[in-house]
Amino acid sequence: MIKTRIAFELEVLFKYDFFSDLDYFSAKSMAAAFNEKDPVVIASSALISRSLFEGHICLEIFSLAGLQKPLSDDGRIGFEYPKADAWINSLKNSSMVSNDCHTPLVLDSGSKLYFARYFDFQNRLVDNIAQRVSFPVPLREKPLINEILEEFFPYEDEHCRPQKIAVENALLKPFTIISGGPGTGKTFVISIIRKALSLYAKKKGLAEQRVICLAPTGKASSKLDEGSTIHSALKPMPNSPGFHHNKMNPMNKDIVIIDEASMIDLPLLVRLLEAVPLKAGVILTGDKHQLASIQAGAVFSDLCSVNGLSPNTVLLEYNFRSRGKTGIEKLSKAINERDIQGFESLLLSGGFPDLIFEGYNSKGSVMDILQKYITKEYRPFGEAQETADAIGKLDEFRILCAHNKGEYGTLQINHICEKILRSSNNSGIEGKPFVKPVMVTVNDYKKGLFNGDTGVAVGKNGSITAFFKGLDNRIKTYRYSDLPSHDTAFAITIHKSQGSEFETILMVIPDRFSPVVTRQLLYTGVTRAKKKVILIGDLDLMKAAIRMNVKRHSGIEEYLEKKLRKKIY
Repeated sequence: MIKTRIAFELEVLFKYDFFSDLDYFSAKSMAAAFNEKDPVVIASSALISRSLFEGHICLEIFSLAGLQKPLSDDGRIGFEYPKADAWINSLKNSSMVSNDCHTPLVLDSGSKLYFARYFDFQNRLVDNIAQRVSFPVPLREKPLINEILEEFFPYEDEHCRPQKIAVENALLKPFTIISGGPGTGKTFVISIIRKALSLYAKKKGLAEQRVICLAPTGKASSKLDEGSTIHSALKPMPNSPGFHHNKMNPMNKDIVIIDEASMIDLPLLVRLLEAVPLKAGVILTGDKHQLASIQAGAVFSDLCSVNGLSPNTVLLEYNFRSRGKTGIEKLSKAINERDIQGFESLLLSGGFPDLIFEGYNSKGSVMDILQKYITKEYRPFGEAQETADAIGKLDEFRILCAHNKGEYGTLQINHICEKILRSSNNSGIEGKPFVKPVMVTVNDYKKGLFNGDTGVAVGKNGSITAFFKGLDNRIKTYRYSDLPSHDTAFAITIHKSQGSEFETILMVIPDRFSPVVTRQLLYTGVTRAKKKVILIGDLDLMKAAIRMNVKRHSGIEEYLEKKLRKKIY
């Protein structure tokens, strides 16, 4: 219960660390530029900045209006958001706010507040998809399509039927969404789509369709035949945030398949779709239950929820890899369905060899647990005799963390890994002591290295050389000092692990509450493992996380629903 109520004002809330430096100074400069004096409007501009950092595309006034927000640990100090009518009136009377993109802030008819830039991106996305859904596709003969589908799916199988429908949609519809978890056959479906398109062209005596498969990271694109990263396909302009391919200069493609779409933020997806001709087919694949992109928006999940897109959307639910029998699949299902009792039972029963749970007892015991698994699981990496083998070994085991910082964050655990593995004095790659795995954190087009690319750094004649496997499976060599920004990668964040799979993962969850630890984060981490999950964490905190469903606010679903309804009627 709040005893001391402070004002909803920028200076006061900044003093209590509710706003970051970026929130504060952007609000101050905006207010100065527009000579804004209303403290509610100024605080609102900082609040939308804060919301954007938390992943929201907009600020929902009605969901916050009148609520109390504690600022102290004991909850005694806090503030109350303005009442809805007063708040909306203040915004409507401000020269900083309008209902279009001519002002820095946009208040829509549903009382959602946006930065103009993101309101524009949202509108462009909605317009693009609405146009695509109604755009006439190249006329393909349904009987021949059915004949081709029978070649790839010769048996009536209830588990394969959604895959068959997904391929059929991709061949007959201009816009297709395919969502499914690991093992449900998304990559298989993509390969069948490509083969079916080729076979159709061959049977009709037509030219081959120009198909491109894209993914947000190099690691994700490596799973696709002839895959490429989105940025590589768009071709960034030197010294410019723009791309060579855009709305005015689209890619010369007939079909664009976009994998791991849940990782793509709103601005990038808009730029990509605008760079694809309207006459081209677009296929989005991903997992709607996974973590959303690090940047603002949960676009793929929003699109999967649009009723007007249900004829274009296929859900793949059956796991062909484990067929419902493994602990990993059962645990991920329990997380998704918020089955707290099932989650706890699976971790504590010891009935599944692919699930190992290590609870927190004491600080010393956690270090002992880490040392045991680090020494055992990273030994094959340290003993690898060739660089290609060492890179491959990195897919066998990885430590996943919720945070970068903190006692159980990637920085600390990477330090522990290096200390443990150096002390064991392993020799390996080409007879030299290994140094460490590294992950690139930015795109470097000149060097051909992209955010998420993982390689190994090896000592050689007093210097360090880094090795990465390219999309063509060739090993690329770099001087370590020439690498773009990168991190040590014994341990990576669960966010960074998206698009990757490992034989075994060790997932470390903090021993205290964190808003980052949510149902989506636990699900994403667990589903990175093919064969084994080792989970270190506090059971009660993880159960609380499963109850916590993070909904990123946007107007995508609402606006697209309205746009599609208008086109239908």
